Amino acid sequence: MKRFLKWFGVVIILLVIAVVASRSWIVTKLGGDFDGQPSALADQLSKDARALLDRAFAGIDTARLADYHVHIVATGSDTPHAFVHPAMRSWRHPLRRARFLVYLSAAGVEDVAQADKAYRDRFLDLVRHVPGSGRYLLLPFDRHVAADGSFVDEKTEFYMPNDAVAALADKHGARLVAAASVHPYRKDAIARLEAARARGARIVKWLPNAMGMDPASPQCDAFYAALRRLDMAILTHGGEEKAVEADADQVLGDPRRLRRALDAGVKVIVAHAASLGQNGGRTNFDHFMELMEEPRYRGLVFGEISATVQFNRLPRPLLTLLDRRDLHDRLVNGSDYPLPAVNFLIRTGKLRDLGLITDSERDALNEIYRYHPLLFDFVLKRTLRSPDTGRGFAPRVFYEHAKVPLR
Repeated sequence: MKRFLKWFGVVIILLVIAVVASRSWIVTKLGGDFDGQPSALADQLSKDARALLDRAFAGIDTARLADYHVHIVATGSDTPHAFVHPAMRSWRHPLRRARFLVYLSAAGVEDVAQADKAYRDRFLDLVRHVPGSGRYLLLPFDRHVAADGSFVDEKTEFYMPNDAVAALADKHGARLVAAASVHPYRKDAIARLEAARARGARIVKWLPNAMGMDPASPQCDAFYAALRRLDMAILTHGGEEKAVEADADQVLGDPRRLRRALDAGVKVIVAHAASLGQNGGRTNFDHFMELMEEPRYRGLVFGEISATVQFNRLPRPLLTLLDRRDLHDRLVNGSDYPLPAVNFLIRTGKLRDLGLITDSERDALNEIYRYHPLLFDFVLKRTLRSPDTGRGFAPRVFYEHAKVPLR
């Protein structure tokens, strides 16, 4: 991990220098390295890439497909109350600014002044060109909130209101479903939760490391009781957080801190299967697996596999989840969009070297990425095969789960 962080820092510094020098092609190489539009996929794919795409959908009921992890982010250009931290828009904070530029590139945003519309339009275009009629869970993102209920905007990397995400889902039909994001320390937390449920939300998005909530705090008890009463689940980041600023609170991503919610009977989906970082001298993934192994939590705790293909999380969590077929009925799929579009994060060469894909599959996957990174994420996960057993994720991993429905 230390070697990765050192190398990542060097890359970002080089990126900053390159951007200052107006060499934006480096941003593209690290971010959204696309050659074509999703609409061109059908006509432009090679025979081998088309064959891999067809194989990924073989035996799949596309009406049941579900993506539990799609970020909708806005700068406030046309989304009331939404914002990103000012540090992400200033060269006075070069690393955060560089990261923001990579995210914009991955999301297909070229003009920051029109960022909100461009982000939405790009995502909707990707969804239109995914076969079938599966559904995507759109995630809002609440503020960092102090224990006294006050907002801490200097620690809020970005804020995306529930209403804006719900309106987007309502406008664009059956394939989009809105989650809610409600910080349990808010003074109006229960009222906001009830309002979200009345609008149809079934899942609440948390990122404790960045939002500043401790899932193990008694302060969450009333919120947990409301979640049970309203039949809602939590989708919470598990493990170390690197996509947004959270260094001061990484301990809050320890899966063991979720026991209080589980003991209260709340259903919890652990995003990324807590596949990054350590707490208490052991990996967060070990702590996640312990939760999955406890009989009393069966039917309450679930794993979500987004980001497990990222190069800095390989290989153990992904290999373990592929081989543990007995857990596949408690796993759900998520893309963590727009992160699959960040070219820098997913190294198909490393996946090949680990024996998870073949060389020809790697070429085909890279080709699909250049037109459609969201589809690339699905095809990649459907293509992965355990080097030991030759088996991949069961089809049910990619379906909406009856115990944690999207709506």
